Amino acid sequence: MNDSLNTAKKTAANETNFDLLVVFTQPPLTASFPKEALDLALVSSTFEQRTGLVFLGAGVLQLHTMQQPDLLNLKGTQAMLKALALYDIDQVFVEQQALLDYNLTAAELLLPVQICNSEQLQQHLATSRNLLTF
Repeated sequence: MNDSLNTAKKTAANETNFDLLVVFTQPPLTASFPKEALDLALVSSTFEQRTGLVFLGAGVLQLHTMQQPDLLNLKGTQAMLKALALYDIDQVFVEQQALLDYNLTAAELLLPVQICNSEQLQQHLATSRNLLTF
């Protein structure tokens, strides 16, 4: 009985561990970092690495539905973000404080997300094998 309990605990713990956790901190349309970060996440997932995304601070604006990159003759990342599920990237975390700071709700975001407080985010960051911040 102890063996099955230990296996269940290990399985639950592994579900929160990531091979790669990509952290977005930059607002949209200001540099190539967001696209490069998404490219990296998609490639990682293609090689069967458990990949998750975290949006902190101004990075949460990457997910805002009202972006209009075409007005600036730029290519946005919305299509790439919407394709995440095709690459089995379904763990998208958003900093709760960032939503409050930018007066956003989950309904205004491109994707379904998990809203996390700072302790929850720290747990994800601490348990990931690799962490890249853009």
